[in-house]
Amino acid sequence: MRQLAPAFVLLLSTLATPPALAIDHADSASPMAAPGADITDLFSWMSSDGSKVILAMTVFPSASAGSRFSTDVLYAFHTISRTSITATTGVQTDIYCGFDDSQRISCIVGDPSTAASGDASGQSGISSTNGKLKVFAGLRKDPSFVSLANLSNFKNAVVAALPSATADAAGCKALAQTAGKTVAQNALAGSSPSTNTYASSNVLALVMEVDRTLLSRGGSVLSVWGATHKKLKTN
Repeated sequence: MRQLAPAFVLLLSTLATPPALAIDHADSASPMAAPGADITDLFSWMSSDGSKVILAMTVFPSASAGSRFSTDVLYAFHTISRTSITATTGVQTDIYCGFDDSQRISCIVGDPSTAASGDASGQSGISSTNGKLKVFAGLRKDPSFVSLANLSNFKNAVVAALPSATADAAGCKALAQTAGKTVAQNALAGSSPSTNTYASSNVLALVMEVDRTLLSRGGSVLSVWGATHKKLKTN
């Protein structure tokens, strides 16, 4: 299968710490032409009792009630569990989900012993027969908070300040604690309460609750990265 770059986001967290997240809304023409495969956000956190890992991936920027998950794509959460952040080896467990023409989902965690399929768009989602996997897939409000206006102001402030900055031996410039850096910080913060660009937007959300034991076989440090993979054509 071929990955649809750049629909790829990486998280690194432990199985006992606050949630991790990554945001990616603006892409090149290729993923934007296939919004059902275009990842906008990736989240990971633990249930309150520490027994479940919650994984969430959102796709399809500015989705509507008529938007659909792609039937040509496998939606994947790739995970590796390690004993420590510096460990060079670990145990990989992959979670794959696909949709049919009626938007029924099929998901598998590692091997066929933990799998779920059906219509996961209802509030309660669907569960695997062994109870170790629960899945929801459907339209939801965009969870991101981003002010594109402030980001643009920040970029312009940095560009204006960099010419006066001193380069290091490698030719890289950095803004010191100077007026230039203060201007950039103020531009990012905004002169008035920031407006969330995505406040009125929706996305398609794939959310799952996975039994911790399925993802922690290699240790308590969990790397999570999300990807969308183009299905191979068999005819």
